[in-house]
Amino acid sequence: MQALEGIRVLDLTHVQAGPIVTLYMAGMGAEVIKVEPLWGEMSRMTPPLVKGQSPYFLYLNRGKKDITLNLKQEEGLEILKGLVKKSDIVIENFSAGTMDRMGLGWEVLKELNPGIIYASICGFGHTGPWKDRRSFDPIAQATTGYMWLNRDDLNEPGPPILASEAIADTIPGFTCLIGILAALNYRNRTGKGQRIDVAQMDSMIAVMRSYSFWTLADTTFRRAARKHRIGVSGLHKTQDGYVMFSLPAGRITDWFMELLDVDELKPEEVEKWVRERTTDDVVKLLEGAGVPVGPVLDLEDVLENPQAKAREMFVKVHHPAIGEMTQPGFPIKFSETKGDFSQPSPSLGEHTDEVLSKVLGFSEDKIQELKKSGIV
Repeated sequence: MQALEGIRVLDLTHVQAGPIVTLYMAGMGAEVIKVEPLWGEMSRMTPPLVKGQSPYFLYLNRGKKDITLNLKQEEGLEILKGLVKKSDIVIENFSAGTMDRMGLGWEVLKELNPGIIYASICGFGHTGPWKDRRSFDPIAQATTGYMWLNRDDLNEPGPPILASEAIADTIPGFTCLIGILAALNYRNRTGKGQRIDVAQMDSMIAVMRSYSFWTLADTTFRRAARKHRIGVSGLHKTQDGYVMFSLPAGRITDWFMELLDVDELKPEEVEKWVRERTTDDVVKLLEGAGVPVGPVLDLEDVLENPQAKAREMFVKVHHPAIGEMTQPGFPIKFSETKGDFSQPSPSLGEHTDEVLSKVLGFSEDKIQELKKSGIV
C-alpha cells in the first residue's frame, strides 16, 4: 500500500520545478496524469539524448501516465475540463496568468470541481510588481541572493556562483508539495479545495538562514561561522583527496583538539595534520573521536557507497527504449507505507487511450476521431 493511493493528479508541468512535485506524488502512489502538447514538453529534448531519450526527462517523470492534448483547440480544453472534474489536484508551472488566459484559472476550476486543489509554481508568484516576469532556476538563484551568498567572500570577494544543480527549482517544488499535502488534509476535514500559489523567490528566501543573520547582526551565516566558530565546517586537502569536517562550538571541538593534542586550534596546524594523512585515515580518526566527517566523493563513489546501497538510494529502472538504467531511489522511509521510484517515465502520449476511455468514458471511435483532428 502507498500513502497517496486513490489520489488523481492532473499534471500540466514541464522542466523541473513542477515535475519534481508530481514525481514524489507518483512515488507515493498517486495516479499522476501528465498532460503534454502533441510535440512533447521541452525537457524531453534536453541533451545529451541516449537512444532518443533525455536523462533529464527520464529522472523527473518516472511512474506517471502520459497523454497528449492540444489545449489551443476548444475541444482540447473541454477534455481537460472533464479531467479536472475527475481529479483531486491540478498542478502547473506556467508563467503567471497563463492558465487564466487559457480559460482555466482558479475561478473556472473551482466551479468545475469545488474540491479541486489547484497548485501553481512560477518565478515570482501571481501578485506583486514582478508577477509577469519569466523565470528559470538561474534567475531565481540570482534574484534571491543565493548566488551572492555562494561567492568566496572570506578573502577577496569573488563573483557570484551558480549552484551546479537546480536548487531554485527543487526547493520551490518541495515547498509546493508541502502545500498540496496540507491542502489535502484540509479538504479531508472540510470538503473544500483551495488555490496554492508558490513562487521560486518566496521559497528560496524562506530557507536562507543568512537573512536572519543579516537583519539582526549585519552579517551572513558563513561570515558569522568563520568569525565566531559557529558550526565551522572545514574542507581540507589530504594526501590523496579531500575531507569535510564540522566543528560546532562545544564538546565536538574539544574532542577534535584532544585528538590533535593541542590547546588551541590554529588553521595552519590543522591543515598540516590533515595533509600528512590519507583521506581514509582522517575519516577513521575523526569518526572515532566523534567528529562529523566525510570524504568528498565523486558521483561514481556515491553510486558504489555501501550506505547509499543499504538505504536503497539507487534503483534499477527498466525503460523500453533504454533498457535497464540506474536512477536515484525514494528518500523517505515509511514504516507502514512505501515509496517507489522504480517505474519508468512514459513515452509521449503512451496512456492517452487509457485515460480517455477509463477516466472519461470515451469510445474507441471517439478517440480515433480526436487523433485525426489533432486534438490528442
